[in-house]
Amino acid sequence: MNIDWSKQDMRVSRTEIKKSHERLQALSEPLSKLSKKQLEQLPASEYFLDELRHLTEISSHTAKNRQIKRIGKLIIEEDRHVLTQALFEIVFTPEQRTKIQTWFNRLQLTDDGTIKQFVKQFKKAEYNSVYQLLLWIAYAKHLGDDELLMESQTDFESYVKEVAILSY
Repeated sequence: MNIDWSKQDMRVSRTEIKKSHERLQALSEPLSKLSKKQLEQLPASEYFLDELRHLTEISSHTAKNRQIKRIGKLIIEEDRHVLTQALFEIVFTPEQRTKIQTWFNRLQLTDDGTIKQFVKQFKKAEYNSVYQLLLWIAYAKHLGDDELLMESQTDFESYVKEVAILSY
């Protein structure tokens, strides 16, 4: 597949940024279900962990939802990739993780069928988001920009883990 990069708008759309924030905020739900022991394993700020611990003490459904939304806003301040990785390791067995991680190499910009298969398997995944992330990896390779390539691959891998957790 030869891409004419001069015709590609490589700005990240506001929609993609919004979807990324929404996915991150949605992670507050599985985070809220962790045990106190699991919470101790999370690589997050003490303030963030305190807010998560506070959630386990709330019995009112309405108050619990409010606190989950609050955590969803605070999560943006944390290291998204590190937190996603830690949650990924808590939620899935080593076998499940290995199976999910095979998607890192299986998903290719030129393989429409595999992207559709991925989106079908993981209900929280979106075709356009996957395509955009793969496009960034291809763009970084085209530019020969190792730093952008690393960043793009890390974003892509975190995306796969996030949608796996949220689709679980």
